[in-house]
Amino acid sequence: METISVTILEPKAEAMLDEMESKKLIKLSKPEKNGDTKKPLQRGSMKGLVLYMADDFDAPLDDFEDYM
Repeated sequence: METISVTILEPKAEAMLDEMESKKLIKLSKPEKNGDTKKPLQRGSMKGLVLYMADDFDAPLDDFEDYM
């Protein structure tokens, strides 16, 4: 079964979805909120992700000479 997230922008659309659900054409359910499964953020968890950076990384770009 495929799970799709839907954002309702108009009240008419919500009424149409309710009607479709009552005819058993679709099944609407709220996503489960499990706060326990989310890991807390840790400082330095991205350390070592950038393996290479060019020597001229901070050098100004030639394309922007007119603006400097």
